[in-house]
Amino acid sequence: MKLTARSLIVLVLAAVLGVGLIAPHGLAQENLTFYVIAHTGPGDPFWAVVQRGVQDAGRMLGVRAIFQGPPQRDIPAQVNMARAAISARASGIAISVSDPPAIGQVIRDARRRGIPVVAINVKEPADYKGEPIPYMAYIGMDEYEAGKNVARFVLPKIPRGATVLIAMHEPGHVGLEARARGIREVLTAERQAKVEVLDTTQDPTKALATMRAFLKANPNTKVLFTLGPLGAIPAIRMIREDRLGGKIVMASFDLDAATIQAIKEGLVEATVDQQQYLQGFISVVQLYLYSKYGLQPADYNTGRGLVTKATAAAVESLVKQGYR
Repeated sequence: MKLTARSLIVLVLAAVLGVGLIAPHGLAQENLTFYVIAHTGPGDPFWAVVQRGVQDAGRMLGVRAIFQGPPQRDIPAQVNMARAAISARASGIAISVSDPPAIGQVIRDARRRGIPVVAINVKEPADYKGEPIPYMAYIGMDEYEAGKNVARFVLPKIPRGATVLIAMHEPGHVGLEARARGIREVLTAERQAKVEVLDTTQDPTKALATMRAFLKANPNTKVLFTLGPLGAIPAIRMIREDRLGGKIVMASFDLDAATIQAIKEGLVEATVDQQQYLQGFISVVQLYLYSKYGLQPADYNTGRGLVTKATAAAVESLVKQGYR
């Protein structure tokens, strides 16, 4: 086989990712099309970065790489997108498993048709009792451990018995529920905190009003956790407008310009960085390596830690460019 520059690049990536060589499975080697299908589309700042990773990987590899997701979390719409990709004979599918029963069935159907599938961003919880979901690798972070880590980071600033609010913008999303569970377990065990989970919806105006109403009814609330930009952005606005800086400890998940600025100002203590660009980029690369060279996809942990005031400036320019 003659190695082109592109072949060399992807083989180096294979070595970096630690994927293993298996027998080729016979898929066509030309006109490859990969679908990355999320439970939310690029209107969410988080998924806009994932989309960029998908598109960059497609350009680098010279293949079609299509990112899809509904405007808001909509599992039936996500399922329909995945079934359309199966019908189109996708070369590979990456999909977020935010609803294990529904998405699990789609993945089983795809695998039965010989389509390789990897899970990205979120997977079924460890205690999932349903039928096993046969994706080939998971590319993302451990949501439960991430919740525990960010809770431990702010622990020194949380008084014993404090009231803690977790703003949940997508109730039922297994990844967000796992984050909240990790936070709750640490704070109840270590601070005997009263932890309340509040449905703030994906509408920023409603989220702002809902959080303000909670704080009015619970004026002794000392800590606020948001679980992503859809919760963080209205929460940061509330802290600024209501002059809550220094009065309430806030931490969040994921990166966006508003959260980074708030960290620099000291309004937010930290946010969990799960490097979502990699989730889009690496999923396409792994599916390509499998289709082209028979290289088995491997789990890839994109969750590498927290962004704090000490590190915010280092990632700020990459957030503005759409890579973090």
